Amino acid sequence: MNFFKGINELLFPEGGVCLLCNVETDDVDRYICSYCRNNIEYLNREIDLSYLEKTIYSLFYNEFIKEKIYLYKYENYGYLYKPLGEILLQTIYEKNIMKDIDIITYVPIHRRRKAIRGYNQSELIAGYLSKKLDIPISKNNLIRIKWTKPQNKLNRHDRIRNIEGVFKIKDSIEFMDKEILIIDDIITTGSTVSECAKVLLQEGKGRKVYALSITSGMKL
Repeated sequence: MNFFKGINELLFPEGGVCLLCNVETDDVDRYICSYCRNNIEYLNREIDLSYLEKTIYSLFYNEFIKEKIYLYKYENYGYLYKPLGEILLQTIYEKNIMKDIDIITYVPIHRRRKAIRGYNQSELIAGYLSKKLDIPISKNNLIRIKWTKPQNKLNRHDRIRNIEGVFKIKDSIEFMDKEILIIDDIITTGSTVSECAKVLLQEGKGRKVYALSITSGMKL
């Protein structure tokens, strides 16, 4: 039992440790120390995207948060869903966007990519928010049915073409006539989350779709 507890603590550090920099300190609030907080710039900015009632991202895309998102997605820093989830919670409270939300979901990744990575980064954050806000989460209903090239390797035009027709709803009853919040880690061109919203509205028969993301690399 102690062996598994030790492994769990290595994978998901807790206590007086900042999960963003892994420094042990008493100065930790919601998994983030004051040093890391000073490197985070909240924007809580709204952007207009097709099929979405409202899209909001929390943070300015600086080098600090760029590195954390990369580690989270590609270097097995899965525990970062906790501080990133707390960042989104602050945006949720400040923007008051949950009052009409019936269900939370997330941008899916292909099952092969999930098997390689071990987790879906957006799913972990969505699950965290679901528990904190006591709002149901839809898991494995909005799915990705095609293997595609990574979006970060493509230009804007190719990203849009790359993502067309790759998402599908397995059971529309779960989304029917509901207001849905979809979680993404980063919005670059908005093509991925827009395509998800389109499918949630047209196949899932959702009433409205909102999107929330940690940050965005869009040039406004």
